[in-house]
Amino acid sequence: MRKNRAIFAERKPRHTGWIGYLLLFFLIIAVAVGLNFINNGRVTVDQLSVTITSLPKDLEKFRILHISDLHGNEYGPDQSTIRTMISTKNYNAVCITGDVCGPDGDYDAFLKLIDLFSVPVYFVPGDEDPEAILTAANPENAVKADYVLAAEEHGAIYLDHPEKLSVGKSVIWFAPESMYGLDLDSSYAAYRSRRESLLSAQPLSPDQEAQLRAIDYRLTVLDGIAESLAEMQPDDVQIALTHHPLTSETIKTLQQWAGSDRSDFFRGVSLVLAGHYCGGQMRLPLLGAIRAPESLGGWFPKDSEIVGLSTVQGVTQYISPGLGASAIYPIRFRMFNTPTVTVLTLTSVLSF
Repeated sequence: MRKNRAIFAERKPRHTGWIGYLLLFFLIIAVAVGLNFINNGRVTVDQLSVTITSLPKDLEKFRILHISDLHGNEYGPDQSTIRTMISTKNYNAVCITGDVCGPDGDYDAFLKLIDLFSVPVYFVPGDEDPEAILTAANPENAVKADYVLAAEEHGAIYLDHPEKLSVGKSVIWFAPESMYGLDLDSSYAAYRSRRESLLSAQPLSPDQEAQLRAIDYRLTVLDGIAESLAEMQPDDVQIALTHHPLTSETIKTLQQWAGSDRSDFFRGVSLVLAGHYCGGQMRLPLLGAIRAPESLGGWFPKDSEIVGLSTVQGVTQYISPGLGASAIYPIRFRMFNTPTVTVLTLTSVLSF
């Protein structure tokens, strides 16, 4: 009887349920990663209006295609994904606000991006791009970095001083944000003093010769800024390009650098275009960006601080969601954050 009871005794259940849950968990993660990978290969186009109350009639509905933080990425062969997405959009100018090169300095994808456009293309470098102006010896004795020269050869405009674009009887200026913090007299004096110091140290080393070329170039840039400021009229529209978004603190600093007798930044700029933050890079549905860059600090920042249209010290600023992923975050990866370019339409009509 004992043997029979042993034979027909109930078997202890095997606790295999947790294995199924674990497999399901990993399956969900794998699907999410796969979908996110596919999503990161897409490009969307945001469209919004920017109100400029004193906008001249000729510039009503003037459209700017704003692109930022390419980071050397190619979206489809020869940027075909971007070409397809913007093919039905109207725009009058393209503004690219930095971080155009890949982590290794490659700029082929940037050139392919420029080649998409038949309208003026203006760009400024980002903090992850190589230095635009060379101060070290190089075989070509060049002043500008290779990617800047190549971009110019492809028709883009490196924006280190204001560029004028006439539309009918009106004028719109595209300018580097850095010029608004310049004290021109002090800058001229500093560069000329450095130039004289270098020339007194003959013979010059190769690096010193490169520094002299850079100084001479920057003096011509200052000339261009001075001439542009003298030409600008109160009714002209000024669009400032910067890689790093402006904060209240940076605007105050710019005003201090420019001198207490100048308020060009507050008086003249209609719109600031910026990038850098890549929309927070890693986002969660409904909650937004998980973490702000170290410069802002804190978890789950307000979107108004890192992306989109906002007003800072009375200055209208648009921060691009960007295309690629930046090294300013612990993980160089976009999550639930579709690469995006933006068409900004200038208008005098107030929106509510």
